Amino acid sequence: MLRLRAQALHCEGQLKPLPAVPAVPATVLRSRFRRCSLGAFTALAALPLLLGARPLRADTYTVSDSNWGTSATPNSFAWALAQANANLGRDTISITPGLPINVDAAAATGGWLATISDNLTIQGNGATLVGNPSFMSSAGTLYTKTNVDTFRPDPLGTDILIQEAFSFGKLASGVSLTIQALNSDGLNGFLQLGEGSTASLSGTTARNSVSYGAEPRSVFEAKADSTLYLSQVVLQNINPALDSIGSAWSGAISGVNATLNMVRSSISQAAAAAGAVVWSGGVANVVSSLISDSGGLSVSDDTKEGVMNLVNSLVSVAAQDSDIQRLQAFAGGELNITASSILQDALDNSYNSCSTDPYACAGKPLTAFDGGTITLKQSYVSLINALVPGLIPTGVPSYSNALFGPSNAGSLVALDSAWLQTTPNQSAADLQSLFGNASLLTSGIPLTLEDSAGVSAYYPWPAGAYPNPDGPLIDQISDANGANQLINPIDLSPILLDVFGNPRSRNGLRTIGAVEPARAPAPLPLVGATAALAWSRRLRRRLQNGRSQALGLQA
Repeated sequence: MLRLRAQALHCEGQLKPLPAVPAVPATVLRSRFRRCSLGAFTALAALPLLLGARPLRADTYTVSDSNWGTSATPNSFAWALAQANANLGRDTISITPGLPINVDAAAATGGWLATISDNLTIQGNGATLVGNPSFMSSAGTLYTKTNVDTFRPDPLGTDILIQEAFSFGKLASGVSLTIQALNSDGLNGFLQLGEGSTASLSGTTARNSVSYGAEPRSVFEAKADSTLYLSQVVLQNINPALDSIGSAWSGAISGVNATLNMVRSSISQAAAAAGAVVWSGGVANVVSSLISDSGGLSVSDDTKEGVMNLVNSLVSVAAQDSDIQRLQAFAGGELNITASSILQDALDNSYNSCSTDPYACAGKPLTAFDGGTITLKQSYVSLINALVPGLIPTGVPSYSNALFGPSNAGSLVALDSAWLQTTPNQSAADLQSLFGNASLLTSGIPLTLEDSAGVSAYYPWPAGAYPNPDGPLIDQISDANGANQLINPIDLSPILLDVFGNPRSRNGLRTIGAVEPARAPAPLPLVGATAALAWSRRLRRRLQNGRSQALGLQA
């Protein structure tokens, strides 16, 4: 035993050379054990056996059952996870391609279907975990994952739960998990990362996530010192009760003192009452991603400094009465917005419940307070319909460096090539002073908009996100392939494509924001008289809603 230990230590150069183990070649391994002989490596690997530890033996488990099952149901997902937890080593679970897995009959602890306690790879192959949460309201209306309202049980049981919403998995501390192409539809949450754990997800979609009968939680939640990698992940209709804040989510994606690396992913109609990405302490990198009709972004300090880097991404905020319906940095947090596009329609604003203190809803779309900092670089903010009377009350700035007044001040900073939309309450001079940049761009029309009866609207994406060919954003960044090359903060590689996959620069120039100009004339998003009429009707409805809000404020 002592000799084996000595030979193991020799691998790190701690002891003098010892004779090689007889009959074992002394070939040097080209690995992280590069200074060890094969004999020493064999001796080191044998130590756990001699000490009585169980050997590591990775295995593969196949899932073909269309029900969640139990640990005693062969080829069910519950069985495969139980087998993998019990077998030391990085196992693999392979699911039948495209398999729908019903979870409604599952037994869940605290709403969680599984706890993953050993390193694991899940090959989802396009399978989907399917739940059908629902409840009957006191008015007799059946609410489901596609007809969403807030579940409000009370002692009289006026809201009757028919089917609880489950969440997929909790990752134990220090465990590593890889998930490829595993989807969810109608769950409460997808994954919670334990302290010091790591999860990598790719090609995954989570949609129709609601909180009926379960504690509301984020789709992805990262605890201290964990790392979450998201690549080509889609979040869609995440607690999409846009006018309700009853569930008080902490964001579709959230983390505390953790790391997020999110790339080529999208969030749509997600947690509009609480935020799309909410990060407290640690680093969140959101790169080449698309966030639409969702809550805003929020970053703050915790036991670690909080930094969020939004790079080459497009964010369209659906604003409601909530303190995370904007892009905000507070409590020392830093939000760095680089080569990104921020879109917001003032018709979506509803300031009604903020009449007692107008600052309570200030800062749409940007707010920095309590020592937080927002820095814009080569990015723009488009705020349309701000001129509709009453939508933005007097004294409520759309860009704010304080929440409740100067004593809560933060910092708004604009570096080179930043463009901001002015509002009735904030002129070009006001914004240049607020952001500390006399060269801040404010003139011109950045995007091509649809207009009906004096009300503007963004075209449906992607057409609606392309810059106006004659506007102020085009080809503003010089030497885009050299000194101004756009760098990915995750791996420090150059970003060569815009958020829609078009070349990021042309002739050495780059456009402000996350989208390069269309190579052809901007496409018409709607075709035919019927489609045009429907679009016009939607605009008129939004205008009527906006005017109703204004009348409510004036009353």
